[in-house]
Amino acid sequence: MEKTKKKKPILLIILISLFAIILGLGAYGYYKVLSTDQIYEGVSIDEFDLSFMTKEEALKLIKEKRESELDDKNMVLSYEDKIYDINVRQFDFHYAYNDAIDKAYSIGREGNIIARIKDIIDTKKNGVKIDLDSNYNRQKVHEITSTIAQEIDLDMKDAEFHFNNGNINITDEVIGKKVDQDKLIQLINDNIYDLHPIEIPVEKIHPTKTRELLSRINGVIGEYSTSFKGSSQERIENIRISSKALSKKIIMPGEVFSFNEFTGPREKKFGYKEANVIIKGEFTPDVGGGVCQTSTTLYNALLLANVTIVERSPHSIPVKYVNFGQDAAVAYGFLDLKFKNSFDFPLFIHSRIVGDRVNIYVYGDKNAKDYSVRIEPKLVETIKPEEETVEDTSLAPGTKELVQQGRTGYKVHTYKHIVKNGKVVDTQLITKDFYKPRNFIYRIGPSAYEEEESVEIDD
Repeated sequence: MEKTKKKKPILLIILISLFAIILGLGAYGYYKVLSTDQIYEGVSIDEFDLSFMTKEEALKLIKEKRESELDDKNMVLSYEDKIYDINVRQFDFHYAYNDAIDKAYSIGREGNIIARIKDIIDTKKNGVKIDLDSNYNRQKVHEITSTIAQEIDLDMKDAEFHFNNGNINITDEVIGKKVDQDKLIQLINDNIYDLHPIEIPVEKIHPTKTRELLSRINGVIGEYSTSFKGSSQERIENIRISSKALSKKIIMPGEVFSFNEFTGPREKKFGYKEANVIIKGEFTPDVGGGVCQTSTTLYNALLLANVTIVERSPHSIPVKYVNFGQDAAVAYGFLDLKFKNSFDFPLFIHSRIVGDRVNIYVYGDKNAKDYSVRIEPKLVETIKPEEETVEDTSLAPGTKELVQQGRTGYKVHTYKHIVKNGKVVDTQLITKDFYKPRNFIYRIGPSAYEEEESVEIDD
C-alpha cells in the first residue's frame, strides 16, 4: 500500500515532465515556424507553388517564367500589305511581381500568435492562390498608334484638269487614307490580354474629282461672244479682269456657281476701273462698269449649253451688245448671276478676249448633249414714252426746253428651243422682261395769252 502511494508522485512527475517536454518541443516548433523567412506551405501565385521559398527565391522563379513568356506575347496589327508585329513589352507591359510576393509572404504573418497559427494551418490544408497582376503604359499605345497612322495615312488628292490652248490633260486622283486612331487605341486596349490579330481601321477618303469624271469634259457644249468695240479702256479692263476670274473654273455636278463670288467685289484695289454703269435707268460712272457685259456673255453661253439658271436679272434698260431679253445684270451684294450644274458630268468655263470681243465657252460632255439650243426673244409690247411739261415762268413765252430724254419701253418674252435632228422637240418660256419706258420732260415758258393777261393786270 505504501509502495503504491510512493509510485503515484513519481508517475505524476514523469507525466508532467513529458507534458513539459512535449509542450516545449511544440512551442519551439511553432516558434521556428512563426519566425521563418519562408513563404508558408500552400501559398501559390498563379500556377506557381511557393511553399517554403524565400521572397528572393519566389521572385526569381516567377520572374524567369513570366519574362520568358513575354517574349512570345505579340499583337499583330495589319492593313493591306502592312503588318505590325508588336511585342507587349513595346507597350511597357509588366507584372507586379513584388506586390504579389509581398501578399504571399504576408499570409500567416498578420494578427496575434493564435491567429497566425490558425492561418498557417488553414493555408497548409486548403491552400491560398494569389493572382499576379499586370499593367501597361497607355501612353505607349497612343504613341505606337500615332506612328502607324503616320505610315498609313495618305492625303486625298483630286484628279487635276489641265487646259492649254484647247488641249485637255487630266492627272490621276489619289484616294486618301486615314487611320481611325481612337478606334485603334480602343481595339489595342481591349486586346492587350487576348492578343488576337487586329485589322487596323482605316477610312478611305474618295476624291470628288476623278479622272473618270473629269474625262467627260470633252468639248464645247455652249459658247457665246459679245463685242465691246468703242468702249473706253477702263471698261475694257473691267471686262478683262472679270472674264479672267471666271476662266478655268470647274463646276461639279450639283454645284451652284455664283458670278459675284468668283469675280469678287468691284473695287479699285482688285484692279477694277471706273466706267459707266446703269443705275436706275441712267448711265453713271462707277467702279466696275462693263462687268455686266461679262455676265451677259456667260449667261448666253450657259443658255446654249442648257445649264440650269438659278438667278438672273435684266438691266433696267436694254443694252446694245445683246438682244432684248438676253442680258444679265450684276451688282456685287445686290444682283447676281447663278447657275446650277444639273448634269451628271462636270462643266468647265473658259473665257478669252480676242480683238474687240469677249468669248466664253462652256465645256462638258458633248457626247451626252445630242441636241442644240436656240434662244428666241419675242417683243410682246412696245411702250411709247409720253410727254410731261413743267411750266417755268423764267423762260420766254412759247419756249420749250428738254429736261429728260424719253425712252421707249419694252415687254419681252424669251424662249428656249431644244433642237434635235433639225427639229424643235421642246420649247420653254424662260424669262419675261420689262424694260420700263421713260417719259420726255420739258420745261415750257408761259403762253402768249397768259403774258397778255399779265400785262393788262399790271396796267
